[in-house]
Amino acid sequence: MHRYECGNCNLVSDPYPFRRSAEAYGHEHRRKRHDGMHPLNEAILTAAGRMPDKSEWRVMAIVGALILVGLVSKALGIG
Repeated sequence: MHRYECGNCNLVSDPYPFRRSAEAYGHEHRRKRHDGMHPLNEAILTAAGRMPDKSEWRVMAIVGALILVGLVSKALGIG
């Protein structure tokens, strides 16, 4: 995930899956707030990832259980 950060405005964008999207956000921010000039302390922040939250773990567990039940039933010739 990538975020645009403007240190002058104390702004951090929402996360974007592609660096190009975060750069486009930064370009638009510079155009609107800084007359197209590059402010000091601006950057594209890149995060390697994050841990899934509680609801995502539940969904992954349910999907995993369904896959396991499907594989076991196929191996036993049920269904």
